[in-house]
Amino acid sequence: MTDFDLIIIGGGPAGLTAGLYAARASMKAILLEQKDLGGEILNTELIEDYPGFASITGADLSQKMAEHALKFGLKVETYKPVKEIRSDGDRKIVQLEDGTELRAYAVIVTVGGEPTKLGVPGEQEYHGRGVSYCAVCDGAFFKGADLAVIGGGDSAFQEGLFLTRFAKKLYLVHRRDDFRAQAILKDRLLGMEKVTPVTPAVVTEIGGNGDVKWIDLDHDGKRERINVEGVFVFIGFRPVGRHLFKDHIDHDKNGYLITDQYMRTSIPGVYAAGDTRAQLAKQITTAVGDATTAVLHAERYIEELKDMERDFPTASREVVAESAGRADLLAFQPGDVILREGDPADRFYMIINGQALATARGPDGAEAHLNTLGPGDYFGEIGLLNNAPRIATVRAKTSLEVMALDRETFERLITSSQATEAEVRRVAKDREAERLG
Repeated sequence: MTDFDLIIIGGGPAGLTAGLYAARASMKAILLEQKDLGGEILNTELIEDYPGFASITGADLSQKMAEHALKFGLKVETYKPVKEIRSDGDRKIVQLEDGTELRAYAVIVTVGGEPTKLGVPGEQEYHGRGVSYCAVCDGAFFKGADLAVIGGGDSAFQEGLFLTRFAKKLYLVHRRDDFRAQAILKDRLLGMEKVTPVTPAVVTEIGGNGDVKWIDLDHDGKRERINVEGVFVFIGFRPVGRHLFKDHIDHDKNGYLITDQYMRTSIPGVYAAGDTRAQLAKQITTAVGDATTAVLHAERYIEELKDMERDFPTASREVVAESAGRADLLAFQPGDVILREGDPADRFYMIINGQALATARGPDGAEAHLNTLGPGDYFGEIGLLNNAPRIATVRAKTSLEVMALDRETFERLITSSQATEAEVRRVAKDREAERLG
């Protein structure tokens, strides 16, 4: 089994962005893509809404993104579909379809999803030549054209409203008489003179001559042909990320992975970015932003996890991963007070970089130096263990980075094994004798 710091699953804009940042940070990372690098944007003929490029093909943009990441040494494996992701202590095991298993401290899932297809003749043939699944991406290419929007929900109406900026005439095709979109959306779109609802109707074929020219419908039991130059399909979107996990992972009713502002999922060490997570927009720019946030936090999480493994070698690996995921990384400048003698005890600290000074007041009220703390040292445990105020003051001696745990996380960590709790209590007892904590 090969070990990595980070495994990135998916080679679209989100995955390539995460890979770029990971490579630049010299992380031991690998990107796995089940097809070619680029993801869904490979199917987009022209992109005009990505900053820095007035107009670029999806293939060219994906190539530039891939070249950028590879320039910094990112390891990439294409045509490596992932079968399953599972947790093993504080690591994640990624099993490929061919049986190969990889292990990492963290995983970023960027597999996105895919729009639900009509499954009719001509749909695949004319994809990118009149058939689209994204009005924002492709609508401007159809200025002055007759268009068809397929679907009856909020997405169809929202995208249809956008398309009215360009369309000469817009047919709204839905398989039911009633549309499921919100009333305000229906009022706005159906109230436009250029919009014609076609219900109940089902698309049976998309045709043309090099580009889309018409669609055939089963309209209320009768065959009907409508001449259009563009067909925009919005009948659903299927996220695929959650199906990779053996363990439960939180997702919404539509299957999108739920994350916090750092792109963390409900599984410690697992992040989601791009179209696979619940969010407002499905755009290249949002996917890139998600991935940047995810990889920067994942880098920090991995460092914290390694530090915690070093400081608590006998603790439960699952709890260590959970604790690292809940830790706050705090920075202090020389002279900053981290905890003050007499204050309530509410957090536990581990030094990652820099040095700190511990002092306590003697009987005469003078402040006396107790100890100098450095990377690998921890402090703040005495007040938490005794449920008492702090008995010392700790200040930053140099620029300082510390990992902070709240009371609940600290208690769960040290009680995860008898050996860990015994060691922490032993250290606390020795320090208490010196008034350090």
